[in-house]
Amino acid sequence: MSLANLAIEARSNKVSDFKVRMNFDGDDAYPTGGTATFQALFRAAVNAANAALSDSNVRGDESLEILDIIGGDCGQYVAFYDKTNDKLKVLDGGSATRAEVTATTDLSGTKFNITVICK
Repeated sequence: MSLANLAIEARSNKVSDFKVRMNFDGDDAYPTGGTATFQALFRAAVNAANAALSDSNVRGDESLEILDIIGGDCGQYVAFYDKTNDKLKVLDGGSATRAEVTATTDLSGTKFNITVICK
């Protein structure tokens, strides 16, 4: 996912971790094996949102680490974070097997709503 039309909806700071609720449009062609370098894409998106809002409550610097994501309303799809490979992946929740969507699947009509848990 390129995180097109990303919107940061809410932030919650805790002592050691925080959550960022966000939404973005799906890609017109799902990348094989998921969206690589998701952590870097997320950091850049948070930095851009902070600059636009003049908000320093959520940092997007190099120390930001994604712990996991919680998928929200993503239509028939289920988004999850593969931390080992730093990829955002999508399952087809409408299929009997809930397998990862195939490469080049058009997700552009889907708004992905996720909560990212960071430290």
